Amino acid sequence: MKQPIRGFLTSGALLLCAFIPALSQGTSDAVKEAQRLTRVAQVAEQQGRHDDAIKAYQTIAVIAKSSPRIAAGALLNAGNLYMSLGNFQAAADAYHSSLMLDANSAEAQNNLGESLGELKQYPRALEAFQQAVALDGAFVKARYNMGVTYDRLGQLKYAEFVYRILIRDHSDFALASDGLAVTLSKSGRGREAIPLHQKAISLSPKDPSFYYNFAVSYLVLGEVKKALEQQQQLRALDPAMAEHLGMVIARHQR
Repeated sequence: MKQPIRGFLTSGALLLCAFIPALSQGTSDAVKEAQRLTRVAQVAEQQGRHDDAIKAYQTIAVIAKSSPRIAAGALLNAGNLYMSLGNFQAAADAYHSSLMLDANSAEAQNNLGESLGELKQYPRALEAFQQAVALDGAFVKARYNMGVTYDRLGQLKYAEFVYRILIRDHSDFALASDGLAVTLSKSGRGREAIPLHQKAISLSPKDPSFYYNFAVSYLVLGEVKKALEQQQQLRALDPAMAEHLGMVIARHQR
């Protein structure tokens, strides 16, 4: 199953600039320091010094308390870094703290959902994705993540509904076609999944997971030869994933 989409954005500097004109002298000094620390964090991030970057963002959150959105943006960036490091609990804590300062951030809600999903806290993750969509109905990433989470909760009908609406609104979004194909295959409707797998691959032919999922659907249908054909396509893109798929196919043939 394809994992939730992640985007690690550094929006803190933009947030800082937006607040400067209306600030008092004391607050303005704090914001200038926050701007400086944002640059420090970004350089540290580029150099792979993730701990230093996180500390800088955390410091911004402390010194910019009088500008909640600036502090929230810094915590959001810290959470994104924690996600990239695989520290999902720390990421969830950072996103939650960010939302306490800026409850209207669809990005923070979505990212909170992704961190909770990684922690297998699916009901809470779903709630976060729903909040993100309520804040921004055009947030494609959050809508897709809702479908993924319904799938993981075993609520395949709801997942199917989310994917179909997403495809209706964004027919060129390959992950939605792949997600719907996987859901249909899990529902015992593998034959319906085939054209959706094909569409996903036509939209994004270099995504190895699409070939993997297509092969699994063929296995569900008992079409081992066609599954092997997908494995061959996959081998050129991701040999390790193709090797794993080969083991899945071998187990299926026993």
